Amino acid sequence: MAERLTPRERRTLTDEAKRWDHLHDEDLVQIFDEGEPVQVRLRRPPPKTLTIALDQQILNRLKRVARRKQVGPKDLVAMWVAERLSEERGRHSSSDSSS
Repeated sequence: MAERLTPRERRTLTDEAKRWDHLHDEDLVQIFDEGEPVQVRLRRPPPKTLTIALDQQILNRLKRVARRKQVGPKDLVAMWVAERLSEERGRHSSSDSSS
């Protein structure tokens, strides 16, 4: 669980963000040109697999839509599931707050 920021830490971060927001493009170029390159390695856990059975007609339709969107069928289904879960979360949080 993430730690809560103290009021002082929050003010410090807010002040720093304001300073960055007011820099001109030339200032940013200079800052980045003077900086040292760093290597960042992000580790994401491998995705879990879920196997589902689709009838041939549905699978063919899925493949056609995926081809039209220029993504693979598995990626398209994963995007659709993520979108729907996001909608469900929004729907539940708005119904929770109206109760």
